[in-house]
Amino acid sequence: MWSLSARLFRSLLVGQLVIIVLIATATAIALFVSATDYFKTRLEHDRDLLLQEIHWHDDRMDIDEHILPPIFVALESGHYYQVNWNGQQLKSPSLGDRALEMQRLAGETLWSWQQVIPEQNLYVMSQSLTVGQRQVELQIAEDFLPIMDVFVQAFVTLLLLLSVLMTAIFVWQRRQLNEALLPFEQIQQQLRQLARQERDHLEAPEMQELEPLVDEINRLGERTRERLLRARMASGNLSHSLKTPLAVLNNRLNDVARGQPEGDWHISLQQIEQMNHMIDNEMKRARIAGLMSRAPQIDLTELLQQLCQSMAKLYPEVIIRQQLPAALPFPGDREDMFELLGNLVDNACKWTSTTVDVQAAEIDGQLQLTITDNGPGVAPEQLTVLHQPGVRGDESGPGFGLGLAIVADIVEQYQGRIRFENGAEAGLIVRLSLPLNPDYR
Repeated sequence: MWSLSARLFRSLLVGQLVIIVLIATATAIALFVSATDYFKTRLEHDRDLLLQEIHWHDDRMDIDEHILPPIFVALESGHYYQVNWNGQQLKSPSLGDRALEMQRLAGETLWSWQQVIPEQNLYVMSQSLTVGQRQVELQIAEDFLPIMDVFVQAFVTLLLLLSVLMTAIFVWQRRQLNEALLPFEQIQQQLRQLARQERDHLEAPEMQELEPLVDEINRLGERTRERLLRARMASGNLSHSLKTPLAVLNNRLNDVARGQPEGDWHISLQQIEQMNHMIDNEMKRARIAGLMSRAPQIDLTELLQQLCQSMAKLYPEVIIRQQLPAALPFPGDREDMFELLGNLVDNACKWTSTTVDVQAAEIDGQLQLTITDNGPGVAPEQLTVLHQPGVRGDESGPGFGLGLAIVADIVEQYQGRIRFENGAEAGLIVRLSLPLNPDYR
């Protein structure tokens, strides 16, 4: 089990550290490059000043030290020069008895680091130049450490300011994170209230991303309440429906016990069969999954073919004709569809004279199913109430008129529509429409 708050906290912390490291690295590189460029500019400036002071007397190179800047005169001042020409070498007094390391030059400027003086890190520019038609080799050097100390101080100051800024940003982000996670705590509290029946639904959250979750929980609650209500109604209906058969059965058994001739066993058995049938139908109603079932899609074409094959064996005298697509996926519960389509096809086979036509197709995002028989049909006044419990189109056959009521329950659960109509010449036409992409509300 992992914590969203802890994971986000770690992500923020790691992100802040990575940003600080990247900025610090980039700043250090930028400062070093800036310092190096600054040094190069200073050394080039010193070179230009020094070239103006070089002169020759009797083929001897000379530099008047009295007019040199003091930085080249004071010993180990951090500023140095060295000039070589025709075996002669001139050094700045600041070098003392030390000398810069000579570099082999091929006309280009060479930049190098040397440490000829303890505790000084010299950045040296070496060039081969033409001065007064004479080729000289010139080296200008400066101690890099004092300037680097300034840059390091600036870097440390910048790093501290950056750390303070990133810390402030982190604290602000942490606060924002806590506020962003607050709706989760509110939902948790509302769920506790929902469990204690102190509320019947969750309030719409302020966080947009949580709205689908809350909607699904509310829809689940509505479906659960619908199921509970349906179970209560089914229990009440079943209890009410069993009262009369139980009373008749009780009277008949009393008659048999008293030895009266009117006590007929077959009437008692009929009442028991009727009660069993009622119990079976109520159990079928209770099993309706409806839109609460989010099982993988089923193939209605395959299901209808299996049903038609079973009905052909059960009613061998009936010709069942099918017009079905190659595949018809549907997002529903297989048992629900088996109960729904099985009742409709069974009723058609039961009341038809010779043929039953089963047609299915997908039209505008709807499953359109038509089942037609050529039987006697139904009285017009019964068409609109045919799916109500206890209503039957023909009282001469077996059954108690609950099959189509279960069909109506399933259709309602799947947000569909069912319509009964008599054919132009004879028979009953059942038109069923179910959404292939239902709204699970």
